[in-house]
Amino acid sequence: MPAREPSALRALPVWPDTWYVVARSADIARGAVIDGAIARRPYVIFRTAGGELGALDAHCPHMGAHLRSGEVLGDRLRCPLHHWTLDRTGQVCGAQGARRQGVHAWPVAERFGLVFLYPGRGAPPELPRTDAEDYAWITGEPVVLDTDWRAMVINGFDLQHMLTVHQRALTAPARFSRTGQGALRLEYATRVTPGGGLENWLVKWVSRDRIRVRQTCHGTIIVLESDLGRTRSCAVFGFVKTDAGAQAHIAFGTPRNGPLWRLRLRITRWSFLSFLRKDYAVIEKMRLKLDGVDDPGVQNLSAYLRSLPELER
Repeated sequence: MPAREPSALRALPVWPDTWYVVARSADIARGAVIDGAIARRPYVIFRTAGGELGALDAHCPHMGAHLRSGEVLGDRLRCPLHHWTLDRTGQVCGAQGARRQGVHAWPVAERFGLVFLYPGRGAPPELPRTDAEDYAWITGEPVVLDTDWRAMVINGFDLQHMLTVHQRALTAPARFSRTGQGALRLEYATRVTPGGGLENWLVKWVSRDRIRVRQTCHGTIIVLESDLGRTRSCAVFGFVKTDAGAQAHIAFGTPRNGPLWRLRLRITRWSFLSFLRKDYAVIEKMRLKLDGVDDPGVQNLSAYLRSLPELER
């Protein structure tokens, strides 16, 4: 029998009713079909010949064949079994052209080089926003860790670990607020303490040792905006529960200005990934416990997650 979750952790939703990042845009070429599941609800995502994404319940309404082996024909997905076709709204035509009962179409969107999927049955909430919408963006390889996805989200708000894991000391008390979208925002400034390797040395030099951060949690998604003085950057993290633990998709952005913006974008990705590898090392195989934790970042983030509704299953 699996161990019972501690009481504070049981209060957090496992599948909050919100957007999820499920793929990178570059992983779904025109004519491609991918599949997955959220809250045990299987889906397929396909890209039409015109480049638009469609997301549908994964099984054909005719006889239940899985659509992951379907073929994209123009702007429709054809079932591999009897060649019924479905459009991006879930409307279906039989092999002889007869209109039949369709399937549920999932709201799907692309931003920052990532694919966002909403599994709820009602109107989707607003997509996460950032002041860096017009930045140049690049993605990293998806990461799967043997841990709880909530540990990955909470780690981003754990103020004490900024010093112990990343050698970053707060220079003033952190500030918490709610955005107009209802998301939780954390703002703080840090300086680099001794240690931390090349990445910390570079950040210290670029920022003149004053790093200002604003990060916003939208349930399963975190938007982190950094002001390093000489440059700015942004990262978008999307987390989702998997059979293996938790998966993270990440995009990195920098302003598209100056002749060296492409180089700066790649340096930004390298810097963020160097930072994140330290987190991955301590989160891997973590069994999250929240009872008695007094870190203000963890407390605020836990309270915010408790306020989110769970998906209906």
